[in-house]
Amino acid sequence: MNICGIIWDYDGTIINSATKNIEVTIEVLKHFDKDIEKHLPQALQTYENYQKANHMYKNWRELYVKSYNLKEEQLDEAGSLWTPEQLKNKTIPSMFEGMAQLFHKLEHVKMGICSQNSNKNIKETLKHYGVDHCFDAIIGYDDISGSEQKPDPTGFLKCVDSLNLNNKNGTFIYIGDHSEDVVFGKNAQEALKGHNVNVICITVDYLNLNLNTYKKWSKQPDYFVQTAYELDSILDNLLNFDTKK
Repeated sequence: MNICGIIWDYDGTIINSATKNIEVTIEVLKHFDKDIEKHLPQALQTYENYQKANHMYKNWRELYVKSYNLKEEQLDEAGSLWTPEQLKNKTIPSMFEGMAQLFHKLEHVKMGICSQNSNKNIKETLKHYGVDHCFDAIIGYDDISGSEQKPDPTGFLKCVDSLNLNNKNGTFIYIGDHSEDVVFGKNAQEALKGHNVNVICITVDYLNLNLNTYKKWSKQPDYFVQTAYELDSILDNLLNFDTKK
């Protein structure tokens, strides 16, 4: 099997960013309702509510309309506020256990990130954990248009182009934590079918958010894991190298 590269989601896959994202979302919403904290949407009242809402909708734009009551015409402005508010918030979200070691192990593999977080914020966090050099391409929400957000495959295709591969014919591994990440990966496979490309989708569920529901998803992942150790083992098999070397 020719593995061309590994493409990762970011929030909930590499970084446990929910607590910080709640704080940042509130600051973004203050630009539209300065008293938002007096009547917080249910999705922002608890960590659990936020995670539930985040996994209910296909992307941030749908989440903002249906959970935070923004209007469609306000979404582009809300998106433009995300990066400044993220960078104002100096909280460093935690990286899931075992991920930094895994990234260093995979340094010989071409890797990229496709996320609905901001490019600059992702780079700063990866640099904090000393793994920024492990990634050859990062595509954030601000690198594509609003209509091209996940699960539209545009971000995936742009990431593949940015990896500067000598040979794009083969298999990509896409790793995410959301049902729409699987749709995203399979949409990319369909978009690349003329190039003899296959996309293997791996769902990670470190926080036990999808164990009871993922079998009902419209698109099924090729693998479902709940620890970095399990993920490491699957990648070993797919990449065909010995962890003991």
